[in-house]
Amino acid sequence: METAVVADKAVVYEPIDHTQFDHVIEYLKGEKLVAGGCTIKGENGGYPKGSDGWLATVFHIGGRNMESICWPWLIVTANAVFWTVLVESTDINPYDANGIARNWNTVYSYGLSATLSLLLAFRLNRSILRYWEGMMAWGTITINIRSLVSSILIHGRDIPHHRDQIVAWTAAMAIAAKKEIREYEITCDDLHGILTDEQCYALDAAPMSSLYAANEIRYHLKPLFDVRPDYNHSALSPARSGEMRQHEKYLDAIIANIGKVHNLKQTPLPLVYVAHLRTFLIIYLLSLPYTLFKLWSWGTIPIVAVTAWLMLGIEAASMEVESPFEKGHVNDLDLDNYCLTIMLDIKQLVADFQKSS
Repeated sequence: METAVVADKAVVYEPIDHTQFDHVIEYLKGEKLVAGGCTIKGENGGYPKGSDGWLATVFHIGGRNMESICWPWLIVTANAVFWTVLVESTDINPYDANGIARNWNTVYSYGLSATLSLLLAFRLNRSILRYWEGMMAWGTITINIRSLVSSILIHGRDIPHHRDQIVAWTAAMAIAAKKEIREYEITCDDLHGILTDEQCYALDAAPMSSLYAANEIRYHLKPLFDVRPDYNHSALSPARSGEMRQHEKYLDAIIANIGKVHNLKQTPLPLVYVAHLRTFLIIYLLSLPYTLFKLWSWGTIPIVAVTAWLMLGIEAASMEVESPFEKGHVNDLDLDNYCLTIMLDIKQLVADFQKSS
């Protein structure tokens, strides 16, 4: 029990307890195991990690997003079968002896193939960069939440009610950001034990729930560090102002990185680049049988099929990591685990604070 000042009256106040986070932690662990969740990997779903050995990754078919390129691959392969069977089973011979086919092979090898490879590499590089930026943004969110909660527990002892509300709304802000990005509704189960039902309903009703949580944090942050002659000495004003600015910096960093994640989700690569690259890729693959048949005959079919699988696979990988926040993909960022880590961190900080109080 602590004595808190609420509405200028001293009342007996039950401070925040680390067990209040248990329900949310168990709920997040349950979300990680939902079929189709982005964390169904490793021992939970049979998918290896990217850091696993060659045998575990090279010979594993799942997790490559091949379903997104199934139809283009089938069309390219069917085109190769059609042309090979047509030429082999009829008297049609479109190839002359003047070296035209050989010249076209040179153009494909040193011109179109090299150009297309560079374009695909750039596409994958840009997509991986977006994935990396999203991961770094969530890492920064986690770091600043740890710093904000750890600091507020120590420096906010004067008014326990506002201190504990800041801790609760900081935890809620992480859950709200995850739900916003995935475009899910916030339910009372998401924050049971941390916020009241009325607070959960208000959070869910807000157009931007993470900003609503940020405003609630600021609402409780201001009176916590106000200098009041009747409550704390005005000589402490510079120190308390400095503490206030530091906590505002933590909060600003969290808001900025949530905004960065939203920006990544809402701004995919330009359509003009993606559309033209895919057009270039499909035309190149459809034309391969007509340039390779003279040299490979029946071998044209498997060569074209494998080449299409390899090049379309790069596009599939780019599609998979370009927007890494949607739940249900093997390679998406593990937002459930990020939030679980945040809740476990906050629970530990609160538990350590209780022991030292």
